Amino acid sequence: MTMDDRNDVPHHRPGSGTSAAASARPPAGPALAAREPAAVGTLTTVGLAVLWALLWALAFITTKLALQDAAPGWVVGVRCLLAGAVLVALRMRHLPAARGELGRLTLAGLLTTTGYLGVIGFALPHLSAGMAAVLSSGTPLLVVTLSAASGRDRLRPVHAAGLVLGVLGIVMSAVDRLNMGVVTVGGIVLGCCAVCCLAVGTFLTPYLVRPGTDLFLATGWQSLTGAVPLLLVTAFTGQSVPAGLGARLIGLLLYLALGASILGMTLWLLLIRRVGPSRASIAQFMPPLFSIALSAALLGEPVTALEALAVLPVALSTVLTTRR
Repeated sequence: MTMDDRNDVPHHRPGSGTSAAASARPPAGPALAAREPAAVGTLTTVGLAVLWALLWALAFITTKLALQDAAPGWVVGVRCLLAGAVLVALRMRHLPAARGELGRLTLAGLLTTTGYLGVIGFALPHLSAGMAAVLSSGTPLLVVTLSAASGRDRLRPVHAAGLVLGVLGIVMSAVDRLNMGVVTVGGIVLGCCAVCCLAVGTFLTPYLVRPGTDLFLATGWQSLTGAVPLLLVTAFTGQSVPAGLGARLIGLLLYLALGASILGMTLWLLLIRRVGPSRASIAQFMPPLFSIALSAALLGEPVTALEALAVLPVALSTVLTTRR
């Protein structure tokens, strides 16, 4: 938190015997001490944003590694089932008060868990991890568009400029990856469908998750209900159990459930609580940067100059479209 500006200005009363030079001195004691926590608070917020972005970027890479051992629906379904079970168990005492909200939370789960995480899981075998992160970073662009189309928010020129830049960056990245042969048109289409589900879910969140609803319980319920269709579809296709449930796959699933879903969600809620949803959304520009770099280092995915350049308009568009 920042101090009121009036507390930073030393007051000089005529006839008080205090010279102008003395009144111009930096505030001492409490005023100076109050500035240090403000700086620490800013660094803490930046640290939370960077850690969240790193966890989120690693989720794309971890999912892609897990898909080498198991079907997409099984990987995402088990991830969400584990995360949802932990969160609901921890917040069980809030369940009776939220019974009237469960229908709306289920719909939110179908959009954000089944629609986004599930579909992006099915797309990842045909997408690079970096491309998936770049597509996902377009979510704020779609949310701004939906808000303007519905009349909830006015589309300002700065938002329009952000939309154009975002689309330009995503198209540049997609064309570059298509030319390299590391993605397919079908994978990009599936990825775009997943992002559309997430954008609609985000846009409807104020209506589906009512004020006063415990956010951890809401997230856990969405994870649980969204996991069920994924596991059912995978079971009906005969791919419910992977060929080998080794330590590697178990470790990847635990990271996805505990690290990406639970810890990542907790950090995101902390960011929103500290700086508000609009400023927190600016952090969305970081996962593509981390994902492209980490996927090149861990998965050997190629990175071209055009790919690196394409991230810049996407990052700038996120900043512009979340301005108020």
